[in-house]
Amino acid sequence: MKKTLTILILIFPTFLLILKAQISSHTIQDYENKANKYESKGDYISAINLHYFISKNDTLESGKKSLQRIENLLPKCTEIILKELYGKWELKKKLDLDYYSNIKYTKFIEIKDHKIMFYDTPDKIVVEINFENNPFTYSDSGGFPSLKLDKEVWTFSTRTVNREKRLRLRKHVDKNGNLTGRTDDRGAIINPLDREIALKQEIDTYYIQK
Repeated sequence: MKKTLTILILIFPTFLLILKAQISSHTIQDYENKANKYESKGDYISAINLHYFISKNDTLESGKKSLQRIENLLPKCTEIILKELYGKWELKKKLDLDYYSNIKYTKFIEIKDHKIMFYDTPDKIVVEINFENNPFTYSDSGGFPSLKLDKEVWTFSTRTVNREKRLRLRKHVDKNGNLTGRTDDRGAIINPLDREIALKQEIDTYYIQK
């Protein structure tokens, strides 16, 4: 009995490793299929995020394929993001603080010519970031597109609510390397009407297009 138990103890960790490898393989394959579907539908942002996940979790053939897809998709995704962000934006609501940050919530943000400028008056730019020197990339905290400024990580996203186009800024990591994530539990609201109203509101500082 003791000998049998010893054999089982030796075999079980090996079995777990095999099982983990199989699960990982199935998961990677599932993500590959989803990435290909997103890409075929023209949803390149969702596709590149899945390829980043695969490349970070698979060092074999799938990981290599995903790195190639990322290289091919990155210029197209960057173009899509910049086209969506371009323009002049005015601060509508400040919902968090810009302490420990290289980015400041100024009255205006202007994005053009591969640059983002933060200012209160046009003749006094507070912060200017060149996307050619600081391109959008992937981060574990914000996915793609993330903007990394040394240790700091930001994401910029847009959406339209009641015909008002909004630019939302979210800081995921401050300049000291501390996580600053926000919890969004609006989707868990049971009442459909209350949930719809809540989802139209913002939890991040946002600007509106001028």
